[in-house]
Amino acid sequence: MKDILNVALIGCGWIGEDKHVPSILATEDVKLVALCDKEISKAERFVSLFQLEGVKVYDDYTEMLKDESIDIVHIATPNPTHCQITCAALEAGKHVLCEKPMATTKADCEKMIATAKKMNKKLTIGYQWRYRPEALMVKSICEKGELGDIYYAKANATRYAGVPAWGEYLNGNNGGGVFIDGVPHALDLTLWAMDNYDVKSVRANLYDKMKDNPEGCIWGGWDEKDFKVEDSGFALVTMKNGATIFIEASWRLNMLGEDMKTTLCGTKAGLDMVGEHQVRVNGMAHNKPYVQCIDTSDPMPPFSIKSEAPGKEEIRRFVDAIRNDTEVFIKPEQAMVVTQIIEAVYQSAKTGKEIVFE
Repeated sequence: MKDILNVALIGCGWIGEDKHVPSILATEDVKLVALCDKEISKAERFVSLFQLEGVKVYDDYTEMLKDESIDIVHIATPNPTHCQITCAALEAGKHVLCEKPMATTKADCEKMIATAKKMNKKLTIGYQWRYRPEALMVKSICEKGELGDIYYAKANATRYAGVPAWGEYLNGNNGGGVFIDGVPHALDLTLWAMDNYDVKSVRANLYDKMKDNPEGCIWGGWDEKDFKVEDSGFALVTMKNGATIFIEASWRLNMLGEDMKTTLCGTKAGLDMVGEHQVRVNGMAHNKPYVQCIDTSDPMPPFSIKSEAPGKEEIRRFVDAIRNDTEVFIKPEQAMVVTQIIEAVYQSAKTGKEIVFE
């Protein structure tokens, strides 16, 4: 295998600017060789912004995929396009890192997984918040059995006043509102920590109560007529083993929120994620309640090397899986369950009924 793997990015919006390009450029054994966006000016802007030399730009991803020198494709396009573009990239012989959520339907996820297997290529999904030190600490505690049988969890994706009033977020072209935007990361963390992907049923309610109230929103205002999706929602997920997951989501809600967090309750102890790099464990010891706060931030030098940023760690682990032909860290089969739950949330909210899985 080549010493340097060539990477291309499809979709030159804010997630490409904020996460993908900086992470690719910071990773030693990969090279960014191509950018694609249907508005080619966005790709050209990236070339200038990041001072890229020799990077080709395209406005048609099918043309870009003809380049046999490309090894890996990152996909950062609107959610409903993930399946089509991912399958095309896999069919062209590329490994794919697709942004979250994997797709907007379970059927699309299944197609993506089947195509990756058919082409014998690696496919992973951009749930980079798993790489945060506090998330890895949560997973370690759960794997060691310190919580016991986890029978209740809460996935938090609540913002007090954080509506993304740009791009496709509000007009419905992204597959939904906050439940397709903010929830996937928090839900992925929760399912992964529990190591439980067997869903029995979903019941949900969605709201757009605050679409005419932009006051104080950190990313500015919007035109109410363009706000066509939910700004908040709540769902009850019952697992086949009887465990319950409550999903709490908002872009704009009169409540002090917790974004991208999980709370877990087990028979031996419970935990939650509080603040940056903080995991709080609670339980009983010596017939008394205890609370233990674990700081997962890096110790002062020279005791450790600083942990990698989540985006860079995501690429590094994906490249390792490609080079060593090992299983990817974020498995598409797991990501599919996140999509399946969110798809059921929208169905439940629309019909007013509980959605029972087969």
